[in-house]
Amino acid sequence: MNIIEQIREKSAQYLPEQLELLKEFASFDSETNYVEGNARSITMVKRFLEPLGTSIEEITYEQVGTHLIARLIPKQPEGRIVLNAHLDTVFPVGFAKEHPWHIEGDWLYGLGVLDCKGGVAVSSAAVRIAKELGILPNVEIDLVYVCDEEQGSVTGQEVYAQICPGADAAYIFEPGVTDEDGAIAIVTSRQGVILGNLDIIGVEAHAGGAYSQGHSANQELAYKILELYSFNDDEKGVYYNAAPVSGGRPNGVVSGSANMQFCVAGIPDWDTYHEVERKLDQMGSHTHDSGCSVNLSYRQLFPPQLHLPKSTQLFHEIKNAADMLGLRVKEDGVRFRGEDIHCAGDANYMGALGIPALDGFGPTGCDMHAVTERLYIPSIREKTELFAAYLYVLKRKYGD
Repeated sequence: MNIIEQIREKSAQYLPEQLELLKEFASFDSETNYVEGNARSITMVKRFLEPLGTSIEEITYEQVGTHLIARLIPKQPEGRIVLNAHLDTVFPVGFAKEHPWHIEGDWLYGLGVLDCKGGVAVSSAAVRIAKELGILPNVEIDLVYVCDEEQGSVTGQEVYAQICPGADAAYIFEPGVTDEDGAIAIVTSRQGVILGNLDIIGVEAHAGGAYSQGHSANQELAYKILELYSFNDDEKGVYYNAAPVSGGRPNGVVSGSANMQFCVAGIPDWDTYHEVERKLDQMGSHTHDSGCSVNLSYRQLFPPQLHLPKSTQLFHEIKNAADMLGLRVKEDGVRFRGEDIHCAGDANYMGALGIPALDGFGPTGCDMHAVTERLYIPSIREKTELFAAYLYVLKRKYGD
């Protein structure tokens, strides 16, 4: 039996265990910053990794949760790679009970099974298979599972800055996408995202007897919303969105305050990022009504992940593994338009650290972030086989 046949056999053996792991993950809440759910996730991952014999490091942030780093280090490693997924979900506490996991045909329904618990199951199983078959490359393998990606890895990016610099490559196990021709998308660049807040302070007045003495914060906000949407750039795929929006007290009072939160998504590079900043700064520097004042703030949610020259080299190594399995892969970047593929994620932080990062190694599915989120079960095995075969390709590259 050749090594590819052995990988396929092992992947088939692991699939029931991976499914049980995902069912258990989906049976409890793990919303970002829900410490109790995070603790259960950490316990489960450690149990699944135990056969690997990794060294385990836990980095805990109060009222956030714990990030898990599992290291597999050979005696004299010739390099280091990072495998990454996240343990948190977007679903509020109580949703796991209201929307329990279930299987319909080839689909596993469950909150977070696609984004990104499936990536945890695939990445950890692929390394276990490679170890059991003796095909691990002579590199340090760091499995980094963070707990706050869904809110922009506020503390996770600190962990990346501490753990990841100097790595030869990073492989991100966010949900994958297969195009209409059956090719698996391997993502080598992603867009940046900015989140912001805008407050308007106006002057309250009776809407009937003293209307002219008031200065409507709601009216001023309406101008700001229109200004924000005027920045949309279809050519670059950069989009501005205002939500939620609020303002005023009873309808008989000219509104004295108003607020909008906003998002800017699809930022492909740093030049565009700075252009977005200039537009936002300009929007916050003036008012239509001189009786109103504006306070605008914004922050980076994800930096742009630029395509690095080595990313294409790594993609061709992935293609070698796919060819062995009879799979087709395609290199995709910021312009890829596919269901269930993020415009941003933690690959962005790897790229910002100068680490070539490839994304999309998780299983495929539908309706990510919706209560109908579901994972295509055969893709668990497919992606596990792909990355185990890739570790074999790396073994031949780095040696024993």
